[in-house]
Amino acid sequence: MQEFKISKEDSGQTLIKYLNRLLKDAPSSLLYKQLRKKNITLNGKKTEGNDKLKEGDVIFVFMSDETIAKFKGVSTRNTTEYEKAFSRFGKPDIVYEDEHVLFLNKPIGVLSQKSVPSDLSANEWLIGYMLNKGETDASKLSFFTPSVCNRLDRNTGGLLTFGKTLFGTNTLNACLKDRSLHKYYRTIVLGEFKEPLRDDGYLVKDATLNKVFISKDPCDNADRIETYFVPKRYNPITNITELEVELITGKSHQIRAHLASLSHPIAGDVKYSDKSQNAFYKAELGLNHQVLYAYKMVFPKLEDYEALSLNTFIADFDSFFDKFF
Repeated sequence: MQEFKISKEDSGQTLIKYLNRLLKDAPSSLLYKQLRKKNITLNGKKTEGNDKLKEGDVIFVFMSDETIAKFKGVSTRNTTEYEKAFSRFGKPDIVYEDEHVLFLNKPIGVLSQKSVPSDLSANEWLIGYMLNKGETDASKLSFFTPSVCNRLDRNTGGLLTFGKTLFGTNTLNACLKDRSLHKYYRTIVLGEFKEPLRDDGYLVKDATLNKVFISKDPCDNADRIETYFVPKRYNPITNITELEVELITGKSHQIRAHLASLSHPIAGDVKYSDKSQNAFYKAELGLNHQVLYAYKMVFPKLEDYEALSLNTFIADFDSFFDKFF
């Protein structure tokens, strides 16, 4: 018999999911059978396996040490790509880090996650960073793989959330899913944007063009969107405005397409502006990518995560924007 005490990192998942990870070579049918026969118990009681685990819970597995060792298996994750990503990108610009989460100030030009298997993205970079610090290793990665929780376009810089543990990942994913995590961006648009505007519409995806389009009226296969724009400063010489943007909803390319639909395309955005505007961005502003930065996150009240609860995190972006004004 062996017992396994649940840490904060392992809390939040179901018992059967934990057992599938712990005893990865054991068939699920066998695990359910052992639960029914009380050969696996939770806090000394019979369970069907769908209980959500809490920190401090104790799982008792009434099998021989040899059987448990066999079902655990001996395998390790190949860490080459993580080490290669850390070597390529170097020390990351960390805005905040604790034992469960990390917030990266992602550089422009770096993917959040792989598009094709050969890519090296921020996801591999940050796992490589953890390997370099000794916070994980090949055997631990075979049990749990840390990961990026939100996505930014390759040419959008700023705050990227990363779960180092299961607890951290679950917390971030829950805040993103229920939209209680408020995300703010800074951008530069063509033209003078004079007054704050809270605007809504309907976003339609065109998969063949890899673009989205905004309609003011409801239509088939459209998602309702809402965005809040606040002008910060205007440059009359180049006729550009710096905006703060709050995502009320969060859809792919929402900010870029929404501003283009308002006739204020983002500076350097070759996908959502026309050729003459693109020529202006390159000639006058020296741009060949959109100027969009995820600069601030505000967390909701979190009863079980005091370090993040009601806290605000801001990435350094001023030096990039100041050159335009």
